[in-house]
Amino acid sequence: MPTRRWPAARLAARVLLGLSGLAALPAQVPGEGFHLPDRLPAQSLRNANYRIHAELADDGATIEGRLVADWRNPTEEPAGELLWHVYNNAWAGPESFFLRRQALLGGSGRPRSWGGTEIRSVRLLGEDGEPDRELSLAWRPPEEAPGDRTVLATPLPAPVPGGGRVRVEVVFRAVLPPAFRRSGTDGAGGYVHAAQWFPKLGVFEERDGRTAWTCPPYQPLTEFYSDYGVYEVELVLPARYRGRVAATGSVLAEEDGPGPDRFTLRLRAEDVHDFAWTADPDFLVVEQEFDPAEWADPAEEQRVAAALGRPVEAIRPRPTRILLFLQPEHEELGPRYLEAACRALRDFQLWFGPYPYETLSIVDPAHAARATGGMEYPRLITGGARLGGHPRSLSPESVTVHEFGHQYWYGLCGNNEFDHAWLDEGLNSWSQARVLARGWKPSLATYRLLGRERAGAAPVEFPAFPAHDPRALLLLDRWDSPDLRFLPPLGLDLRHPTGLERWLAELPPLSFWPEVVQDPFLRRRRALARDWSDPLLRPTRELIDREMMRTNAYDRPVLVLETLARLIGDTRMTRVMRAFAEEYRFRHPRPEDFFAVVRRYGAGAEYGGGRLDLDGFLRQAFVENRSLDFGIRRLEALPAADGPAAEGSPRWDVVLELRRYGDFVLPVEYRLIWEDGESEDGVWDGRDPWLRLRWTASARRPRAAILDPNDRLLLDRSEENDTRRLEPDRSRTLAAGLRAWIWAEQVLHHAGGRG
Repeated sequence: MPTRRWPAARLAARVLLGLSGLAALPAQVPGEGFHLPDRLPAQSLRNANYRIHAELADDGATIEGRLVADWRNPTEEPAGELLWHVYNNAWAGPESFFLRRQALLGGSGRPRSWGGTEIRSVRLLGEDGEPDRELSLAWRPPEEAPGDRTVLATPLPAPVPGGGRVRVEVVFRAVLPPAFRRSGTDGAGGYVHAAQWFPKLGVFEERDGRTAWTCPPYQPLTEFYSDYGVYEVELVLPARYRGRVAATGSVLAEEDGPGPDRFTLRLRAEDVHDFAWTADPDFLVVEQEFDPAEWADPAEEQRVAAALGRPVEAIRPRPTRILLFLQPEHEELGPRYLEAACRALRDFQLWFGPYPYETLSIVDPAHAARATGGMEYPRLITGGARLGGHPRSLSPESVTVHEFGHQYWYGLCGNNEFDHAWLDEGLNSWSQARVLARGWKPSLATYRLLGRERAGAAPVEFPAFPAHDPRALLLLDRWDSPDLRFLPPLGLDLRHPTGLERWLAELPPLSFWPEVVQDPFLRRRRALARDWSDPLLRPTRELIDREMMRTNAYDRPVLVLETLARLIGDTRMTRVMRAFAEEYRFRHPRPEDFFAVVRRYGAGAEYGGGRLDLDGFLRQAFVENRSLDFGIRRLEALPAADGPAAEGSPRWDVVLELRRYGDFVLPVEYRLIWEDGESEDGVWDGRDPWLRLRWTASARRPRAAILDPNDRLLLDRSEENDTRRLEPDRSRTLAAGLRAWIWAEQVLHHAGGRG
C-alpha cells in the first residue's frame, strides 16, 4: 500500500492564489509620516496549560511524573479526542519511526541505551462535581513504523466544543537515554537534559479546509510544534543538583525534601509552548543582568525608529537576567557566552520587539552529553564549545546567537516545524548572520593541532574515500575486499591517522591559505552547489534527505531573505520583519502569512528601472523551485569595421553578451569597466535567454565586465561566470596553483614515506 503524503501541491496552489490576490492589499510605501501599527499582543491565548509534578530518581535519568493539562479548543469545531506527542519514545527501541526513517535516509546511530516513556494512566478530570473518568489509550503509528509510540490518542467520552475546555491528568514514567539527538544525560548520574520529557498536546487547528489535530510522529528531519500556555512545574531532585538547575520557568520557591537528600523546586512560565530543564552537579553558575544602556547603539536605534515611524524610546530593548550554566573546564568561555547573549538580546529586541520573559538561561553541555548542545527551548538554550578554540572561530558566539534567536523564530512565532522549518530556522539563520556581521569580524576557517585551533585552510580538500572504496588503500588507511559475490565483503582498518600526522602530511604553515574569511552571509552560498530537488515550500518532513533539509531549512532561506533585503532595501526589510514578528507573536504563522507581510510592507521598491515584482520573486523563490544563474558569455573588443578615426587613434567595436542560464527571471544589473578606469552601468530585464550589447567605433577598450556589481543577488548559483576580463589576469591563478602544488607535493611525499 503506498504511503500517504502530505498534500504539498495543495499548499503551493493556495500560496500561489494568495500571491495573486495580494495586489488588493494596501502597500505601505516608505515616505514621510509612515508609522508601523503596533500589533504586539500582551499575552498568548493560553490554550494549553500544564501543571506538572516530576521526581528525578537518583540515577539521574528516570522521571516519575504526573501532569494535569488544561486545554481549550481554539477552533469552532468540536474535538472528539486529544492527541499527544510522546517524543521520548523515539528512543524506546529500533522500531520507532525516528530510527526507521533515519535508516531510510541513510543515517545511522542509536543511543547507548534505550530510553522511553510509559503512560501509566490518563484520566478526564470531572467538573462541577462530576466524577473523574479513565480514558482509553491508542497509539497512532505511521504505516511504515507500526511499532512507533510517539503519538498517543485519548478518545473523549464527549467532544469538546469550540471554545470549550477540558482537564486531563496523565501519569507517566520517562527514562532519558544517554545523550542522543538533542535529549538525554551523561550516562553517569550527573548531567541531565530533560527536553521533550513529558507527554505534550499537539495543535488542534484548521488546515487545508478541515479542522484536525496536527500531531505527526517524531522523525529525524523535523523538530516540534505545540500550543502556548502557562506551565506550573514542581521538580523533586537529588540534593546534588541544588542551585544548579536551568529551566524554562522562573523559580518561585526552593524547599528541602520530601525525604532526605532531596529538594523541591517550584517554577512558573507564562506564554510558552514547551518546558525544558537541565541540571548538573558540576555547573558553574554565572548571573549577569543585560543592561540596555550599557549595550546601547544610538545609530541603530535611530535607524530602526525611523524605519518604523516610532519614537526611539518605544523600540529600545528591555533588561533581562542572564543565567549561564558552565562546565568547570569552560570557565574561560564565560565572558564570550555572555557577550554573545547581550549582543543578541540588544539586536533582536531592536529589530523584532521586546523579549517578554524575565530570564534567559544558557547551558554549556557536559562533554559526555554534547549531543544535547545547540538547541532551543523557551527561555532556555544550550550552547556548545570546545577548549582550544581560535578567537575568530566564533565558538561559542555563533551558536549562542543562533539559539537565542530561536526565542523569536520558533519561540514567540510558533510555526509548525514539521512542515515549514524554514519559517524558524531560515528566518533565524538570517537574523543570526546580521547580528554576527554587526558584532564581530567574520570567522576564519581553522584546523586543529594538539587540541588547539589554528587559522588556515587547505587549498585542496584532503582525499577521503568512503567505505568499500579500493582507493582507500592508496593512503594505507583501509583495505576492503573486492566484490567476490560468493564471499561477504571484508574490511580492515589499517590505521587511524592523528591530527599531528595530518599536520605533518600537509605542513599547513607552508601550504595552507593563512586566512580564509567565512562571511556570515556568503558562507551560505555553499548550498548553491547542492542539488535542489525540493522547492522551499515542500513540507520539511517530506524532503528527500538531511542534506536537502539543511539546504531548505537553513542555507537557502538565508540567501533568499538576504537577496530580498538587498532588493527592497533595509528600511522596507526592517518593516517586514518587525511587522511579522509582532503580528504573529504567540501565534502559528504559515508561509502565506509571511508572504502577505512581505507584500504589504515590501511593496514599492525600485529595482531594475522599475518596481520590483515581489509576487514574481516570492513565487519563483519559494513555490516553483527555480534556479537563478546569470553569467557573462562574451566580452570582446574588435578593431572597428570603419577603421581608425581621422586623427589615427584606434577605434573598437565592443561586444558584451549576457546569458540567463537558469529559469529564475529577474532584472540584473551589469557594469562595463573601461581601461581608463571609468565605468558604465546598465540593467537587463533578464526575460530573454540572452542579451547582446554593442558599442561601435568606441575610442576606449573595455577592461572587464561585472554582473550584479552591487552584490544583491546572493541566490545566483555561480559567481564564476559573473565577471569577465578582456585580458586574463593570471596572477591569482598562479598563486593558487602554486600553493596547491606545494600542498599536493607534501601530501604525496608523506604518503610515499608510509610505503
